Amino acid sequence: MKYDFDSYLLYEVSRMTLYTAKVKIILNAPVIPETLLTAADKAFRRFPYYARTVRVNEEGAYELEPCSLPIVVFKEGEPVKLGGTQTNGLLFAVSYQENTIYFNFAHNFCGGYGAMYWIRATLWQYFTDLGYEINPEGFFAPGSPQLEGETAIPDLETLPHDEPIGEYRGGDSFIPMKDFVGYVIKPVEKQVFTPIDIEADYFMKYAREHDGSPNSILSALMYRACSRLFPDAEQISGGIVCNYQKDVGCPNTYHDLVRLLHTRYTPKLRDWPIDKLSTVSRGMMYLQMQPEISWKYYRDLLAYREEIDRQSTARKKQRYASKNSPLRSGPKDTFNISYVGKVNWGGLSEFITAVYAITEGHLMLEVLTAGNRFCISFETLCDTEKYLGEFLNVLREEGVPYTVGETEQSNLPRILL
Repeated sequence: MKYDFDSYLLYEVSRMTLYTAKVKIILNAPVIPETLLTAADKAFRRFPYYARTVRVNEEGAYELEPCSLPIVVFKEGEPVKLGGTQTNGLLFAVSYQENTIYFNFAHNFCGGYGAMYWIRATLWQYFTDLGYEINPEGFFAPGSPQLEGETAIPDLETLPHDEPIGEYRGGDSFIPMKDFVGYVIKPVEKQVFTPIDIEADYFMKYAREHDGSPNSILSALMYRACSRLFPDAEQISGGIVCNYQKDVGCPNTYHDLVRLLHTRYTPKLRDWPIDKLSTVSRGMMYLQMQPEISWKYYRDLLAYREEIDRQSTARKKQRYASKNSPLRSGPKDTFNISYVGKVNWGGLSEFITAVYAITEGHLMLEVLTAGNRFCISFETLCDTEKYLGEFLNVLREEGVPYTVGETEQSNLPRILL
């Protein structure tokens, strides 16, 4: 790997593959724009590894360069264009409207785990500047020292070569391909999400009673919905996002080190109760959580990036990256779930009403926590209510109380390169 670790995902960015995200945080009071502007800049300076712009060198490779310009804060409107003049060339930006703050960022630097360092720091600074006293411990406040290993990259030489006991061999599952036709024509306009809130205490009690964790239960519930939506599917599976930072010795790193676990369901499971489906899900997830698989995945990732380096032009690098992406070359799943664990909002909790992660995906559940609630972003690439409706039907049948908001356009940021 010849260039910066954070630069390689940029080769895969295209019109239909944005590789960006935004986190929507609803506050209990209107946003004060002037305070947010100064707070966002002060907080962003705590993260020099995010304050970088992109350039193309003489080899056609992307290089990241330090940038001293401030992070941009503006009113939410048209999709943010990260990397352009609108954002001072940065791949991070903050927008707002009424009582909501949006944190926009490119996935090449980080996923939800690393982004929370920056998001929590910005919110802490914002409310501190408004005059509230919030203990800064754990909030990455400006001037605070970096965590041990906060910028660490896995050392390939230290990773064992042990072979996994077993790996997922389920192959591809059913995917509703017809839904992608409209998305191909208007990819940005077709991305939508619907917020769903479930009381955390109740959901965790339900999970314990049904032999599950949040991931395995959500996978079982989604399978139940998909089995009705796609009754002729020979196989349905869920891709569960797994953070493998600890496996490769970098538990605190901001870098996005994730891979997928796959939960596979066949038609014979169609009428099984949720607790049995959850048990099946947990078993498959447990088998795939072996650190040996993470070691192999990381080695394959580096080999892929080294091959990008061997391509002689920018166009060839992009073509190779798009055709051989580890993120897209694995087994195809019917739905995906991303939940990396409870977020510690500490003293910020009293100011936050809800938090939603918004990404690109079809039948994708992005899950965050705020206060005593699970905040689920139910995402599709087309405004098709049948998917949301069937999932909510399953929740009602299982007696899981929820509240659901209006479906919104995702309005994801784009990357200009």
